[in-house]
Amino acid sequence: MTRPAVHANCLVLGTCGVLIRGGAGCGKSSFCDTLIEAALAKGNLGRLVADDYVHVVPEDGRLLASPPDTILGKMEIRGFGLVDTQYTPRARIDLIVDLLPMERLERLPEAAIVSMCLEGVDVPALSCPADRPDVSLRLVRWALRGLLPDAPDYI
Repeated sequence: MTRPAVHANCLVLGTCGVLIRGGAGCGKSSFCDTLIEAALAKGNLGRLVADDYVHVVPEDGRLLASPPDTILGKMEIRGFGLVDTQYTPRARIDLIVDLLPMERLERLPEAAIVSMCLEGVDVPALSCPADRPDVSLRLVRWALRGLLPDAPDYI
């Protein structure tokens, strides 16, 4: 049986797996690259799991991500092509980030982090502006601080 795949990117920041979803061309790969570089700049682990498509499976109440074999260690750099990069073959998804047009985001949401059910598993989720990696990085940083208050700042 084929494992379910979602149109998304996945990466690991420190000990936290992040699934980035959004429409084609919205900046998923670029934002993924930005987050990885931010983690590495702080001396933390920042590693790709998968770019563009991610296999997701529930296991023991957690959602696990892995790359399809056809794109292992590959990342698309728009205008440059596919590049080889270091990757992690599997990660637990601790946060879902949905990249949306800025006009669809609330300025002061009641709850910045909501619960999203994916493959029968509830995962914290955050909406961020597409094509605004500076703003999105700040939002993810604050989300991780709230979700992992005893962890170091990974980004």
